Amino acid sequence: MKNNLAIGIDLGGTHIKYALASVEGTIYWEAKKTTDAEQGREAMIERLAECVKEAIDVAPSFGEVLCTGIGTSGLVDIERGYVLGGAPNLPDWEDLPLASILSEKTGLPTFVDNDANLMGLGEYRYGFGGEGNHMIFLTIGTGIGGGMIINGELYRGHHFAGAELGCIPMNCEEKTGYWEDFASTSAMVTHYKSLQKEPVKEEIDGKYITKAFFQGEQAAIDTMEKHTHLVAMGVAGIVNIFNPEHIVIGGGISEAGEFYIEKIKQKVEGLAMEDCFRGVQLSAAKLGNKAGFLGATYFAFSQLK
Repeated sequence: MKNNLAIGIDLGGTHIKYALASVEGTIYWEAKKTTDAEQGREAMIERLAECVKEAIDVAPSFGEVLCTGIGTSGLVDIERGYVLGGAPNLPDWEDLPLASILSEKTGLPTFVDNDANLMGLGEYRYGFGGEGNHMIFLTIGTGIGGGMIINGELYRGHHFAGAELGCIPMNCEEKTGYWEDFASTSAMVTHYKSLQKEPVKEEIDGKYITKAFFQGEQAAIDTMEKHTHLVAMGVAGIVNIFNPEHIVIGGGISEAGEFYIEKIKQKVEGLAMEDCFRGVQLSAAKLGNKAGFLGATYFAFSQLK
């Protein structure tokens, strides 16, 4: 008996990650190519079509492809498969009927949603096995993205603009901005650089700072303490509002080690209302960079029905 498969695509500003997977979450094949967003809208659409056709070509070894799911940054009208806008890392990526264009180019039913939503859906369905009814997913990187599972379903808001959790307004050190302006990995790197007496020759990212933290470097220790406190402030607010069963933190920095999640958890415990935080499980994401395309495959299967 042939496996029923979907093509899941995670369209990022730098890379397109795509795979063939079953509704049970088994990955049969996966690949990656550069997005080349600077080449413009039409070139990106062609690259997405190439990804789908490549997956179709290899699929007969594994099963039958039924549909395609795509996660993209920006606001997406899932009912029409229409990218409304709000994707600054993808030029001219607005007013775009992406689902219908790719369906026509590839011959497969195609469904589109926001990338952070589908990462959260992937973690909920496959990372945590659909356990519980309420999960908040956060991805901490250049900014802070979010996905919300309420009563077992993605919450998108009335105009598909819900769960922009990184955009909680915040005032920090007399600066007003969004939570992600202060608590993202980008902000963490900026703060660490500001503490250096001389420029660091190596590329500084979350991994560099984590390594320096474990080596006992004071600037890294101070940066990690500030970063985890600012992350915890936002998480505590989310706990107080939603009282979820799970809060899952993804993004490269979440792979720094158990100490990272534990630091945030301890700080959230001191900031959140006791009754709201009781029983909340705060965990690192389990699927890594596979969450996006796995969530996209699940979403496509669910829409196909």
